[in-house]
Amino acid sequence: MHEILMIMEVSQKQAYIFSSQKLQENARRSAQINYVTSEAFFLEAAPELYQTENLVYTGGGHTVLQFDTQEKARQFAARVTKAAMKQFPGIEIFVRCMPYDHTNTPKENLKELSRQLEEKKAKRNSAFFHQALGVEALEPVDFRPKCCTKATDGPTICSSALEPPEGTEFAGDFSQLAQTQGDNFLAVIHIDGNAMGTRVGKIYESAQNDWELCRQSLRAFSESIQTDFEAAFQEMLEQIRQAFPEQHLLPVRPVILAGDDVCFVTAGSIGLEAARIFLQQLAKKVNRLDHTNYAACAGIALVHTKFPFYQAYELAEELCSNAKKFGASLDDSGRISAMDWHIAFGQLKDDLERIREDYTTEDGGRLELRPVTVVVPPECQECLEYSKCPKYPECSGCLKRKEYPQELQLRSYAFFRELCQRVQGGAVRSKVKELRSAFKQGELESEFFLQDKQIRDFLYCGVDAEFSDRDKQWKKFEQVIRQGDTFEKGAFRTIQGQRHCIFFDAIEMVDHFKKVGE
Repeated sequence: MHEILMIMEVSQKQAYIFSSQKLQENARRSAQINYVTSEAFFLEAAPELYQTENLVYTGGGHTVLQFDTQEKARQFAARVTKAAMKQFPGIEIFVRCMPYDHTNTPKENLKELSRQLEEKKAKRNSAFFHQALGVEALEPVDFRPKCCTKATDGPTICSSALEPPEGTEFAGDFSQLAQTQGDNFLAVIHIDGNAMGTRVGKIYESAQNDWELCRQSLRAFSESIQTDFEAAFQEMLEQIRQAFPEQHLLPVRPVILAGDDVCFVTAGSIGLEAARIFLQQLAKKVNRLDHTNYAACAGIALVHTKFPFYQAYELAEELCSNAKKFGASLDDSGRISAMDWHIAFGQLKDDLERIREDYTTEDGGRLELRPVTVVVPPECQECLEYSKCPKYPECSGCLKRKEYPQELQLRSYAFFRELCQRVQGGAVRSKVKELRSAFKQGELESEFFLQDKQIRDFLYCGVDAEFSDRDKQWKKFEQVIRQGDTFEKGAFRTIQGQRHCIFFDAIEMVDHFKKVGE
């Protein structure tokens, strides 16, 4: 059966999904990409050429298959790509086939197949699309030929995670979604799983030269990823629905749910909380093949409803990548879930590095604490709370075997969430906002500004947020009594060798944050 390997991949996925400015259309196009690389579509387009045994694995807009002859593989590719281009004008699919090399391992064969596909994509000179002839009914959004109703709107295309819970409805456009929370901002959220390549590598190692074992393992692994990530999204959606039970129109809309690649949009004020809930729910799940928990990172771009959606999505991707780098700096085995975000009050700069240049204080410190940790597994939590993991050096992923001070707790979402709530309910709002300018000028100017009687107690918000947990309070009190330690009240703290303002993130989000759940 595995004499010929084939890989099919939808190219330019983001351009296809986000070519429309309609949120409902974005979600539908994402579902179409999943559909044309699924068994359901293969059985519809080439039923006499496809059997379940042909599938190796599928996910993220590409599929690997196996066939016993080159001719059958060629016929299958022709039938499927033709059907896809006819039903979904504008979609691009690349296909590459190669004979299975029995002198190489399954891993080597699959890597070579991917290499050949990338080589083919790099050589493309032009693209061809199905065009309207002027007699077809056209879509009202982008004026392309209407697709087959069964193919585009039927239940075979959309997974259950793309359907709203019973009794509710997803918003159809951006302004409608934002107004579910009385907001003018949207949160575009991109989530990506951690260390998936490493986990696939372990599957290859276990399979050795056994192709059938490798195929079955890869398929079970990818199917479990899809199921678990969709379940985490549904659980997040349910928690948000419970937080706003009176709303028929949900403040969340899924866009992409392709394996560990996830994108959804929310009303701006609940974007961070939605990402937090998703990461926490995902961390509870265990892949049924490798029996390992998941970790992932999130990037959240908060933008006005009129902001170009594709640009917001690209920023969310870059923020997610930055969160991954931060998580890897603490634990290179990928066990820490982290997030990063940015709120765009005006025109964005070219990339995140240039955006973050504006967060440098005049005396060389940093205004932001982002990225932050969201979920830290118990075996790593000890490293964050104490000077060194008690399992060192036996713990193979012990935060790169470095010592991290207790101040790293301040770079956690839990601290930001507590502080944000205290800032919202604390000092005079106008005075707190003026603090942003003082913080930008540095520590000395901040100290002068904080002498203002109306907000001089503002610094206690930081102490309250840092020791909101009762266990942490008792440990700190013990240190104060036994060792003469003190509570540090400054607006700036040294974290990982650099001065950071611990209040700026919360102040910046003071009008754009709404707590979900307890």
